Amino acid sequence: MKQNSPETDAKKGSIISGILVSLNILFGTLPLIIVVLMVGKLMTGGITPTQIWLYGAVIAGCLTLKALFYGISVWKVHAVAYKALVKIRVNMINHLKKLPVSFLQKRKTGDLANIINHDVEQVELYLAHGLPEIMSATLIPVIIFVIVLMIDWRLGLTLVSTVPVTLLLQKVLNKFWSGWMKKYAESTKKMSEDLLEYIAGIPVIKAFSHEEQRTQKVLAGMSDYISWVKKIMLSISGPMSVVSMVLEAGLVVMIITGSVLLSHKQIDIQSFVLALVLGGIFSASFAKLATLQHFRIVYRQATNNINSVMNCETVPDKKDNGNAIPGDVVMQNVDFGYTEAKKTLLDINLTFKQNTVNAIVGASGSGKSTIASLLMGFWPVNKGTIAINGKNIAEMSTSSLSKLVSIVQQEVFMFNLSVEENIRIGRQDATKNEIIEAAKKARIHNFITTLPNGYDTLVGESGAKFSGGEKQRISIARMILKNTPVIILDEATAAIDPSNEYLIQEAINNLGEHKTIIMIAHHLNTITGADQIVVLDEGRVVANGTHKRLMQSCPLYANMVDEQNNVDNWQIKKSKERIVMSEEFVQ
Repeated sequence: MKQNSPETDAKKGSIISGILVSLNILFGTLPLIIVVLMVGKLMTGGITPTQIWLYGAVIAGCLTLKALFYGISVWKVHAVAYKALVKIRVNMINHLKKLPVSFLQKRKTGDLANIINHDVEQVELYLAHGLPEIMSATLIPVIIFVIVLMIDWRLGLTLVSTVPVTLLLQKVLNKFWSGWMKKYAESTKKMSEDLLEYIAGIPVIKAFSHEEQRTQKVLAGMSDYISWVKKIMLSISGPMSVVSMVLEAGLVVMIITGSVLLSHKQIDIQSFVLALVLGGIFSASFAKLATLQHFRIVYRQATNNINSVMNCETVPDKKDNGNAIPGDVVMQNVDFGYTEAKKTLLDINLTFKQNTVNAIVGASGSGKSTIASLLMGFWPVNKGTIAINGKNIAEMSTSSLSKLVSIVQQEVFMFNLSVEENIRIGRQDATKNEIIEAAKKARIHNFITTLPNGYDTLVGESGAKFSGGEKQRISIARMILKNTPVIILDEATAAIDPSNEYLIQEAINNLGEHKTIIMIAHHLNTITGADQIVVLDEGRVVANGTHKRLMQSCPLYANMVDEQNNVDNWQIKKSKERIVMSEEFVQ
């Protein structure tokens, strides 16, 4: 990773941790060496009781230092790892806030959640366990090799005689493991995405429980994940047995060489035994180093996933010069497409006069919500300009644009906080009385007072405790509190029952006092009094004007109104039929 690299950030601390781990192993090895020396002296009769006590004290000191360095290393390595983990997540969250909305719409929520949770945890696992162990497993064989060379250079060379073959074999295996680890990461990502989607869609699944196949697909994804885990464990354990066997062959060569040297009295028994003990530690440490390589492979895969977010170019925010002055909203020669292949909007020229009520109508896919997104600055236009009071919004800071424009969407997101805190999102420094006044204007105050804890009632995850209409009115209360001069209503009354629609319409009327209202209309009977109605068709403006004028001059709009009236009449007819049937049943 070139930027925000956890390995770079934690390098100094990890080196210290690795040294501490190595000292822990070294002081654990020294007692073995001392015991071999004591046995040699006992066999020759050249040791005194005082020396035995002295050796014992040295062994006790080594074991004490081993425990001390072990405790310090565990503390230090985890402190470094969790500091890096926190830093990565904080950096990722701050980076996500600066990315354009287009990035968040292209990437799945499950994918991003998997990166922030699973992949960042893999980085912590590597820094806390993999990297220090790899460093110690690298340093210990080097130290032992030097000691064995000092005992006898021939034993030292035979000990490492199979190391080149082991390194070559490990290099080949690393390429093999990298491919498998990539497939494992992909299956983990898919399983995470499917689970999040499945949990969010449980109500739909329950509604179609006899027909649905989603559960089986999720279970199949889990089965695929488990299958890859098994394959990876097999791919690691099998080849590692071969690596260990090749590595231990060096120890066998050293034993044969040492036996020949011993038989010719070129080394003593004490040196031979000590070399054997150290050779066993050398082989164990080197074999451990080979098995630990999967930590690095997993780490690289995790950092690649993290980089797929962190390396995305952010939208540089403009300097807030305080020129957020309300005025006419003008779209001039605007073209826009979510992809290069297809344009969603073509040559849009519109003016929304200050303090007027405007409506945008059209069939699904005609570009209504896209205009709302562009006015909010969620996407940059491909061509043309959008200006407020003559200033291009592309040149405004996020803060300046936010002071001018706000939106009430059809799908209202609420945090699992209190009602008061959810309304306060509109303006953080609002007083309790201002929040209550906003709720009254939004026609939601009376409902809030009936809740068990009033304004302190938790709304549940995503506002699960409230109906769609109640959440809409809370969202409108936010907008009233925010008090921006331009308000966009993106189908705010769609899919709402008549009683809630009436209350929401009243709230919108309160919201719109001395405001520029831009409504994306779902129910055409709610916009007949608008100052301007814009008719879209396949991304183009086909007409605009008042309701009366459009009924006379725009066949498309007149047809839409007729269809809406037919639907309303059909609903009334069906309601009357149900009433008649109910009366007949009672009789």
